[in-house]
Amino acid sequence: MFILVLFELVKTDNMTELKCIVIDDEPYSITQIEELISTTPGVIHEQSFDNAYDAMNYLHHHRHIDLILSDIGMPYINGIEAAKLLKPYCEFLIFITGHRDYGEESFEVGVDGYLLKPLKKLKFIQQIQRLLAIKIAEPSNRKHDSFVLIKGGLKHKYLSLQYEKVMYFKAMSNYLQIFLTDNRLISYHTITDMEEAIKERSEFLRINRSEIVSFNHVKQIDGFQIQLSNGTKFTVTRSYRKKFEEFVRDRLPGGGTN
Repeated sequence: MFILVLFELVKTDNMTELKCIVIDDEPYSITQIEELISTTPGVIHEQSFDNAYDAMNYLHHHRHIDLILSDIGMPYINGIEAAKLLKPYCEFLIFITGHRDYGEESFEVGVDGYLLKPLKKLKFIQQIQRLLAIKIAEPSNRKHDSFVLIKGGLKHKYLSLQYEKVMYFKAMSNYLQIFLTDNRLISYHTITDMEEAIKERSEFLRINRSEIVSFNHVKQIDGFQIQLSNGTKFTVTRSYRKKFEEFVRDRLPGGGTN
């Protein structure tokens, strides 16, 4: 049996709520999870899928999700393998399983929690509240950071990336190139991971599917062409142009009205 619940953080004026997607190969389990969600404060059910691949396709074309709740035992692809595919689309991952012996494998894929079946409503709510508290605190905690930690080439190796030195990020097939003023780094994050990590930074903007530029190093803009101080040129592609225009307009004297 395979159960996944994906949560997206939604903030309103007075509260924080989680939009969720359920993935399960058994209709009965989908019903159980949906009933639990319907009685849990702060969670809103959005859609259900009967397999992880459809969910991954949906997330790829629509959005990044904050939390995945996943069972481990299932046919075709188990929860641990599915988590490796879905992790780039989420910030937190929690397993819900009847097995106690997957702890080591679970934490190797970056799991943030491990709930045993039968799932207790109180423990479910406590996990949601814990992750919400982390998520809500993140913007204020990171707001004044001048750096971000990125994964290096080894399992437990991390590099400190100074924002002021970043000229642009470029996504490759299975890794991310980071071009600095004095160096070039490679990290095994996705460009979506990086975009999420730097979303509070006002100098960065994603201009196409594979590139994010720092306007601290932009020399000039000509229509939808961008040139950096080192001569590197970029093109803003069609689906990113509206956001690009808003970004530029908001930074012109008088809001671009003169």
